[in-house]
Amino acid sequence: MDNNKKKQIFFSLSNEEYFKYNKENIIKITNILNKDRLVIVNWMKNNWKINFIKELIHETKIKNNYFYFNKSDDIENNINSNLDLLKILNDYVQLYKIPKIVILQNISKINWIKEFISYLYKNQYKVILIWNSIKIWWIKELEIKNRPIITNENINSNLKYWFLLDIKQIDNIYIKEKILKLLSNDIFLNSIFKDFSVKSIELYIFTIIYLSKNNIFYSLRELYKQLDSINKISLKTTIDYIDFSLQSKIIKRSYKYDIKTKKEITSKAKYYFSDNWIRNSLVDYKLNKYILLENMIFNILDYNDFIIYSGINWKFEFSFYWIKEKEKIFIHISRQETKEELKKEINKLNKIKDEGKKYLLVKNIKELAIKKIQYNNVLIIEINEFIINFKQK
Repeated sequence: MDNNKKKQIFFSLSNEEYFKYNKENIIKITNILNKDRLVIVNWMKNNWKINFIKELIHETKIKNNYFYFNKSDDIENNINSNLDLLKILNDYVQLYKIPKIVILQNISKINWIKEFISYLYKNQYKVILIWNSIKIWWIKELEIKNRPIITNENINSNLKYWFLLDIKQIDNIYIKEKILKLLSNDIFLNSIFKDFSVKSIELYIFTIIYLSKNNIFYSLRELYKQLDSINKISLKTTIDYIDFSLQSKIIKRSYKYDIKTKKEITSKAKYYFSDNWIRNSLVDYKLNKYILLENMIFNILDYNDFIIYSGINWKFEFSFYWIKEKEKIFIHISRQETKEELKKEINKLNKIKDEGKKYLLVKNIKELAIKKIQYNNVLIIEINEFIINFKQK
């Protein structure tokens, strides 16, 4: 058989065009592969997965020696089991040679897939698994997080629409919002409805819209009762929908942390969205600006690998308590409109005995007639300035 015809049975990528965007993550993945030979790469589904693979192939100089299989490209549904995968891999090896890396994407519904992964591991293959819906405890995972690049020029646009490169090139607001809505629908279709076989699409959308509008702490039972009072839903379905959304990286969960007792409080949680534009598009781009600002700050720190809580010190509850190794950051987003009320929050932040950076974020320093911006360990800074100037990877 002609090799060119034979090669068509393999799934490959047209990998000439891509954005250089993930150098640090590629280094991390390469290090894991060199040490452990297996890594799971996960993140919220979007077009950047394909770009990431292309970039990886080029940057590791393996564009002529990799095996890539994406179940989504199996249009005729020929590959359904570990044996089917093994056959096409063996065919590849006979035609070419043992690939330097095996890349498998969207394979969670292939029968006996874990047996195929075990086979690869035992036979010394280096393997990248791209998925969200399966956990294998002994394989290291790397989440590819959104990289926020925020400037004075783009902060208002990014706050509302985030920073997808393709969307940035669209000036027409109507078209921009329509495309973002389609993209978010595609994410729900492929990451939720298909992967988790959700029975009621309308009920899931109702749940995720409710989360997008409400920026408060819930226990799962409290959330269920709120949802059920509006639209009939069971506790189990509520828990499932939250779990599906967390696994798909659409939302992230944050708990409270008691500074005095040094304990995490897991009875209630607040949910942030991995992209501002998904959260905003769910409510037709009319979300409260403070919710969007808080969501953006969460994502900036999540990208920088902080453990993120809301903080409690005695009766004072503040917006964020972030921990990264020995570094601690205490932040409160103030909504006070007078200098007197602002000073009360300054004093409450200063009463936190733990060492670390303390920030009080305000909308506009001039409007509050603030002349002094440093009070002991508390620095007063405008929200936009903090977002733009916070250290980024």
